[in-house]
Amino acid sequence: MNRLIRFSLLIASVSLMITLSMSRTASATTYYIAANGSDSNSGTSKTSPWLHAPGMPSCTATCASKNPQPGDQFIFRGGDTWHFGDSSSSPFVGSGGWTWNWSGSDGNPIYVGVDQTWYSSGSFSRPILSGDNPLWSGKGFPASCAHANSNSQVSMSAGGTLSYVTLDNFEFSGFCWTGQASINGTMLNAPGGDMNIIVSNLYFHGWTMTSSASDNFASIQSYGGGPAADFNQFVGLVIDGSDSPHFAAGDANCQWFANDPAGCASGQGFNGTHVYDIHQSIIRYVSNMDVDGNCHTRHDNLYEYLYDSFASGSLQQHPNVMNCLGGATNDPLYFYNNILRHTFVTEDIYFAVRTSVYVFNNVFYDNMNSGLGVLPGGCIRFNSVSNSASSQTAYIANNTFGDTSCDLKFEVANSPLTPWNGTGYFQNNHLIGYTNLAGVYICNTEQTCKITDNGNELYQSISAANGQGYTASDNYAPTSANGSTVGVGGNLTSSCPTFSSDSALCSGTSDASTEEAGNGGQIAVNPAIPLVPRPSSGAWDVGAYEFGGVQPPAPPTGLSVVVQ
Repeated sequence: MNRLIRFSLLIASVSLMITLSMSRTASATTYYIAANGSDSNSGTSKTSPWLHAPGMPSCTATCASKNPQPGDQFIFRGGDTWHFGDSSSSPFVGSGGWTWNWSGSDGNPIYVGVDQTWYSSGSFSRPILSGDNPLWSGKGFPASCAHANSNSQVSMSAGGTLSYVTLDNFEFSGFCWTGQASINGTMLNAPGGDMNIIVSNLYFHGWTMTSSASDNFASIQSYGGGPAADFNQFVGLVIDGSDSPHFAAGDANCQWFANDPAGCASGQGFNGTHVYDIHQSIIRYVSNMDVDGNCHTRHDNLYEYLYDSFASGSLQQHPNVMNCLGGATNDPLYFYNNILRHTFVTEDIYFAVRTSVYVFNNVFYDNMNSGLGVLPGGCIRFNSVSNSASSQTAYIANNTFGDTSCDLKFEVANSPLTPWNGTGYFQNNHLIGYTNLAGVYICNTEQTCKITDNGNELYQSISAANGQGYTASDNYAPTSANGSTVGVGGNLTSSCPTFSSDSALCSGTSDASTEEAGNGGQIAVNPAIPLVPRPSSGAWDVGAYEFGGVQPPAPPTGLSVVVQ
């Protein structure tokens, strides 16, 4: 069985290699950085590495004299650790964190990352950027932070004017917060104004905080000015709070609701105004996954284990899988090939649509629709924003709803969002536990809410679906050619150019390469097994899967502490 959803294929090994679309200039240089290096070395060979990288406050001598140029590469030795908290440990990054201020150019990006054949131990592992605080013990909050986090540990340009840079294959852990996290109090800052950057294969985990801290810090922040259509990509990331403070339902550490019946967690995945494209990533065990002003494309991601925040206060009472506050003017939004499951919060996805949103090839199950009587609930909510087109359109096709835990709401005004005003089109959805389309959506807007069913929806009881092999253990994929979803869908080939710039609905291919190549930037090459496309003629399968006779791989597991 072949899935148009890539997720189960994509992070068996999260160490994707980023291939650039163009050759480097002849004058470009590769520099090496290792924990046994010296900043007085040339830095141009693995046997003569620097101890630090340009932009680190502790970088001196030859390292400090280097002005990175387009096409240069800066290679960190795998398995080594750079320290941000403990100044007595070597190599110590230096006070204030590491700021990268140099841009590549169109055709000659700068690469900051790894060579997986160069490492200090028996096999390759990511170089570690450590805050030097103990990892969570699993028992409440630490009384204090040994090394409190107050600055961005890594900032990709303090002024937000970076372009054509790839940051690849680092592990972030051991960071701790004691109070209110500022816009700079995060593990990675990629400010608005940066353009054509790729952030890839990073692993964030093992953060902690005191019980009095706020909970608005994020693994990645991106605030500031600059165009919404910045073409930045965040690909192959794992943001995993399973070894950071999180607590079961009813735990006294959950402050928002006394003994919160949903449990609570800490930390956010993304927060900002400029996160254009997130794909092939895992975000789990956090209290907010993705709160952004620009959510142009989200595809091939796993979102799971989202909980309420442990912290009290209005800023903390709004957990989301994705809170999308608009995107570029007149630009559509794309949400496809994702799995969303095991979320226990007031709402999951908030689309603020300017013109249109395309939701296809996703799997939804085990998500909480209720607002617990405090905030309005809703698995997926559709709104608009003040400078939207006069009406909006939502296309909802070939999704699999594994149970009735994901209602779709077309919503009223909720500042800064304005009421939904337009049409929702449905087709080819597999709706388990539902008996009709009216049970799937709620029109709750004071403006126009028109729903058009283009047909080929499949309604099944949970027992009937489970009896045919559509179960949570397989993410509700068909396990037999006799499954009810196979060969009963409408053929949407004629709509494919509408659904995505490269017809991802039909081909299953990522839209990243087309967008980046069209902008003259970098191409992220995804090594997932090629997907079998939907047929150009004849019936499609209903739901997110196109049956092909081979069981899909199991979802990735064992991501709690070590991801190689």
